[in-house]
Amino acid sequence: MLILILVSLSFNGFTQIQGSVKDSLNQPVPFANVQLMNVLDSSQVTGVMATEEGTYMISEFSPGRYIIGVSAVGYKPAWSASFEIKSSNDHIHLNPIIVESNVYQISDVNVVARKPIYELKMDRMVVNVENSITSSGNTALEILEKSPGILVNRQNNSISMAGKGGVQVIINGKQSRMPIDAVMQMLDGMNADNVKRIELITTPPAKYDAEGNAGIINIVLKKSEDFGTNGNFSLGAGVAKREKMNASLNLNHHVEKFNFYGLYNVNFNNQRTSITSYRSFEQDNDIVESYGKSNRSALVLYQNIRMGIDYTLSSKTTLSLLTNGYIRDYQMDAYNNINYLIDNVESSRSRLETDELNKWIHGMGNINLNHRFHEEEVLDINIDYLNYYNNNPSDFTLENYNPEGEFIDGEDIEITKTTPIDILVGAVDYSNRKNEKVKWELGFKETLTWFNNDVAVKYFRDGRWEYDPELTNKSWLNENITAFYGSLNWQVSEKTGITAGLRYEYLNSVLDTEEEKGIVDLHYGKLFPTFYASQKLNKNNTIQFSYSKRIDRPTFNELAPFVTFVTPESFVAGNENLLPAMSDIFRMDYQLKSYIMSLSYTKTKNSISRFQPVYSEDGERQYFISMNLDKSENISVVLALPITVTEWWKMQNSLSWVWQRIATNYEGTYIDYKQNYYNLSSSQSFTLSNQFSAEVSGFYRSKSLEGIFVQKPLGRLDLGVQWRSKSQNSRLNLNVSDVFKTQVLKREAHVPELKIDNYYAIDWEPRILRLTFTHNFGNKAIKMLKRNTASEEEQRRVTQ
Repeated sequence: MLILILVSLSFNGFTQIQGSVKDSLNQPVPFANVQLMNVLDSSQVTGVMATEEGTYMISEFSPGRYIIGVSAVGYKPAWSASFEIKSSNDHIHLNPIIVESNVYQISDVNVVARKPIYELKMDRMVVNVENSITSSGNTALEILEKSPGILVNRQNNSISMAGKGGVQVIINGKQSRMPIDAVMQMLDGMNADNVKRIELITTPPAKYDAEGNAGIINIVLKKSEDFGTNGNFSLGAGVAKREKMNASLNLNHHVEKFNFYGLYNVNFNNQRTSITSYRSFEQDNDIVESYGKSNRSALVLYQNIRMGIDYTLSSKTTLSLLTNGYIRDYQMDAYNNINYLIDNVESSRSRLETDELNKWIHGMGNINLNHRFHEEEVLDINIDYLNYYNNNPSDFTLENYNPEGEFIDGEDIEITKTTPIDILVGAVDYSNRKNEKVKWELGFKETLTWFNNDVAVKYFRDGRWEYDPELTNKSWLNENITAFYGSLNWQVSEKTGITAGLRYEYLNSVLDTEEEKGIVDLHYGKLFPTFYASQKLNKNNTIQFSYSKRIDRPTFNELAPFVTFVTPESFVAGNENLLPAMSDIFRMDYQLKSYIMSLSYTKTKNSISRFQPVYSEDGERQYFISMNLDKSENISVVLALPITVTEWWKMQNSLSWVWQRIATNYEGTYIDYKQNYYNLSSSQSFTLSNQFSAEVSGFYRSKSLEGIFVQKPLGRLDLGVQWRSKSQNSRLNLNVSDVFKTQVLKREAHVPELKIDNYYAIDWEPRILRLTFTHNFGNKAIKMLKRNTASEEEQRRVTQ
């Protein structure tokens, strides 16, 4: 009913000018000052500030002859050609106004001011990745790995920020509600050329869900706001041990009342992975050891399509439709060789052949209605429906041999796993800036989730299939989360700002299996406060403080009983006993000119640690599960240090230090671990000529903790060169990732009191040579439209 009321709002006559501000590289210039001036005397009629995407809209002024003047920090002033507004019903779409950066000419080398890689805002650090040379042809997951304070673990499908797990990943400010393994797969198939920036939101405002005790990672995709038809395409190829290919097409058609945009990308990866593992345990007073070597060959095909349309209903109301979907096909063959020793004497050998299919299909639809009562009073309504379907069958052939290599026996193992997930989300957000100093927001959100998980494990023995009752399971989860929030932003003075918010969430979650009803039966409500304070000491110094309370809920797959074979006696499994983790986060940020320092302290109850080993009663079977740790603490310091060495050589450096502590009762034994680690990352940019540039980037991470596992140091160095055409519309990138092949994940757990002695190393074949070509195209001709009736007037949506 509310939507119908807003759609039926009256259409009033108005004049309107729309356009955008760009630099000489055709990149948007955010927050530029845009002035409408009279041609005769250059007097200012009115003015606005461009959005973060560089677009602007000016309305409600008298007919006449005008020009547009633009100014921005770091750029020379620029003006449009003169134009005429003949009546109060005229609409004009202007060509982009190009502003020139402050350029220094040194020995035929042009040095152009660019947006820094790291930017500090009140509640987040922004990583601007769209101009990175070594990012071209990579995936979004690889770019995320190089971001300050981010740790990506592909083995257990987890992402941590500043040493803390429980990260929530959102796309363009919208929560995907997808399982973390699906998020990892989506990012691993998404071309980095489609990513504009990555926002590391360590203290999310009350508007966002309270889920994710480490914060939120917002991946902002590129979207053109130019008028007419325009877009870009890219083609890339790479080689490591096997071939890699990627392509993408981005289109935008912006005319009259309609703005249509679409994106398609495809990524093919013929990859090789090598896994080495070791396990030792005590059985019948003997020391049993196993050494494993797994060589995996996988074909991964990822396709993603994203389409949307914005339709201007009136000068104040815009209706938007968005659909998004992807298909990920993963087909893997693995050959696993395991050697068993008893008291240092080889006792047997096993060979396990694996044939696995892991297919994810996702579809999403969104309806958005945006109504502006006034320029600073906005109502936003969203309805989302999401569906995920995972089909993950695996076939195993196990052969056992004696130490001399003679065949003893064998068996076939078959696992089937299907997981459909349906999610329905409705949200209403209202914001109102009462004056220049005060802005407040209110909102409501309801999320309904239905989840089914069907796992069957069976063995072929004595000529027939036998189900494993311990590992076969069917489960159903029904969950709904109701949330309300309110926040107040108060600009106390020119130098002091305060934001306070409160969010309430109530959860109903019930997980049933065929054997038992209500194995998870949670009903609780929680309050989640947030607070920020910012003080600008002078033009070069700013300090910020923040506090927030967060929750990390178990993912659907972590709760549901399931099993995945690692070796004949090792499995990855679910844990229906997982509890949500609650965190209190305190943070301070200090900025001196372009240098940034962040200090944070986090205390978490029932933190969720993934891929932790537990054993069956007889000690023969080992399960890797997600489990709660009673208490964990984290202190982190992050430094962002940009340095200009010369006019043609610029450095962006990041240093983070983390102190971790976990204290918990682990399988009946109390443990208390502490660990320090640091992370260094650097990006060196070189301007070689007007058309050629180069980049060297890399990171190093020291030893760190992941539950009871200790992760060994690892690092990576990437090299890249780029050529740009004189028109700046085309570019060619050649880069190589992990030059010295040092990004190998190595972990070990030695806990004598728990009789745990584990080690594994995973080599994902990260060293890849890539060549990528990208071309921008489009028609930016001026569009002028005259309307004779009030009911036909329109306004384009202004990107916020």
